[in-house]
Amino acid sequence: MSKESIRTTLPFTLEVITPVSIGSGQGLKVLDYILDTANHDVYILNQKKWFQYLYSINKLSEYELFIKKYATGNTKDTIFEWMERNIGILDESILKSISTRHVRCVKSAISKRTLNDIKLCMSLSDGSPYIPGSSLKGVIIASVIAYIIEQKQSFRNEWSRRFLHTMNDTRELQKCIRDYGNALDKLISSYIADNTGTIEKDSTKKLFHGISVSDVMPVSKLNTFILPRYDSVVGKYERKSLPLYRECIVPNTKLKGTLSADIRELQKVGVQSMSELIQIIERHTQRIVSRWKQVFTGDVERTCLADLENTTCLLGSSIGFLHKTLLLPLFDDQRDEVDVIKSVLNLQRAFKKHNHWKDRSISPRTLKLTKYRGKDYIFGGVKLHFEND
Repeated sequence: MSKESIRTTLPFTLEVITPVSIGSGQGLKVLDYILDTANHDVYILNQKKWFQYLYSINKLSEYELFIKKYATGNTKDTIFEWMERNIGILDESILKSISTRHVRCVKSAISKRTLNDIKLCMSLSDGSPYIPGSSLKGVIIASVIAYIIEQKQSFRNEWSRRFLHTMNDTRELQKCIRDYGNALDKLISSYIADNTGTIEKDSTKKLFHGISVSDVMPVSKLNTFILPRYDSVVGKYERKSLPLYRECIVPNTKLKGTLSADIRELQKVGVQSMSELIQIIERHTQRIVSRWKQVFTGDVERTCLADLENTTCLLGSSIGFLHKTLLLPLFDDQRDEVDVIKSVLNLQRAFKKHNHWKDRSISPRTLKLTKYRGKDYIFGGVKLHFEND
C-alpha cells in the first residue's frame, strides 16, 4: 500500500427492501426438483440420493421409464405426480434426505403444476444465500463514473451528439459504443489530472482498485423464496405473467459486509468521505427511479416505485437495462435518450425479440416485477447502513 493512501474500512448492514436475486448461473429444470404445490415447498434433488432411495424401494426401473417418456414428450407429469401415483406422498424427512436444499415458493408462484425453469441465487455450500461483493462494487463504480460524467458538460454534449449521429447505422453505432468505453477512461484520467494538477499513470485503475467490498453475508440463517416474474408495460396498466421464476432473498432480510476505500484516491475525483460516496450511489439510483416515475404511472407501478425512494442501490437480476448503462447521464432531452438507448438495445441479440423499436417514452419500456406475500415489488432494492463513520 502506498504511503500516500488513506484506507478506510467500515462495516455495514445491507437491508433488503425489495426481493433480490443475484444469479448463480445455475438453473433447475423440471426433473431437478419436486414441487409440493399444496404446501408451497420445492425440494432440489440430490440425484444420487434420489436414485439410491428409488433403488431401495424397487422403483428405480419405473422411474427410468418415466424419464424416457418425459424426454420424448409422451408424458407431461411432474415428478411429484409420478411419485404420488407410484410411491405415495413422501414424509418431509425423506424428501429432505434426498434433497440438496429445501426452498419455499409463494402461493402466487404456483399457477401451474410446475415452475418450469428456476434460476437459483448465489449461495454457499450449505445453501445459505449471500450477495457477492463484486455486485455491489460494480454499482459503486458505475455511480462514480456517472458522477464524473455529470461534472463535464462538454463531454456530455460531445457524446450525446455522437450517439444521436450514429444511432441509425449499425456499424457506426457499434464503433461509437467501443469508442465511448475508451473515452470514459480518458475522461476519468483527465478529471483526476484537472483536480490534482498532475498526470498520473493508471489513475483510473488506482481509483477503482482502491475500492473493495467483502461478500455480504446473512446475519443469521435465513430462507430464500422462489418468486414469479411479471412485466409491467408502459401505458398498459396491467401485469403480464411470465414463465420465469427466481430464487430471491426477501424483504426485511439483513446481511453484513465491509466496504473499504482509499480516501486519498476518492478525493482526487472530489469524493471526500465514505458518506459522500454513498450519497453518489443513491443519487445514481434515484436518477433511474425518477425516470421510471415519469412514465410508469399505474397504481401498481407507483406503489412499487415508492418502495425504492429510500434505497441505496439496485442489485441483481431482473432489474432492467437502465441501472447498468452509462448512457443515461449523457442526456437532458428524454426523446434523445429513448432514441439512442433503444438503438443500442436493438444491437443485442438477446433483446431483438422484445421489439424495442416500439419504445416511445422510455427504453426499455417494461418494469420487471414480482410478488411476495400479496405485495408487488420491483426487484433489487437495498439500503446500506454504515455501522460507524
